[in-house]
Amino acid sequence: MDKALRLLALRSRTAQELDRALAKAGVASTDRESAVARLRELGYIDDRGVARARARTRVGQGDAPRLAAKRLAAAGIDESDAREAAAEAAEGAEEDELAAKALQRRLRGRKPADMREKQRLLRGLVARGHRPSAVAKALGIEWEGDDETDDL
Repeated sequence: MDKALRLLALRSRTAQELDRALAKAGVASTDRESAVARLRELGYIDDRGVARARARTRVGQGDAPRLAAKRLAAAGIDESDAREAAAEAAEGAEEDELAAKALQRRLRGRKPADMREKQRLLRGLVARGHRPSAVAKALGIEWEGDDETDDL
């Protein structure tokens, strides 16, 4: 229990992350289970709260909500909670608007130098989960390719 509290004092964690950290520290599985259950009962572990905070951070840093939700689910947060937190972090903004914000954040007020930089920016924002057509629209270039990027 002491080890779990020290880990939570460093940063907020999901129940799964805390269990993994305790396992890595060599804590027996029965002790891990009881510590995680007790900390959850006391309110020290709140997967939904962690999901909301991390989703706000990820979307604020330029990730698309669907990529943020996927990363949250990988961290042990229930998929429906992850999607809900990511949608909340998007604050009702459409994909085109979020892609434009992410682009502005990357460019910091300047314009892309040339087509080569626009292509690099397109690839970078698509890697962050934005749909290619939304990024192309924000960059002011035509997109005629496939818009499916669900292989995040």
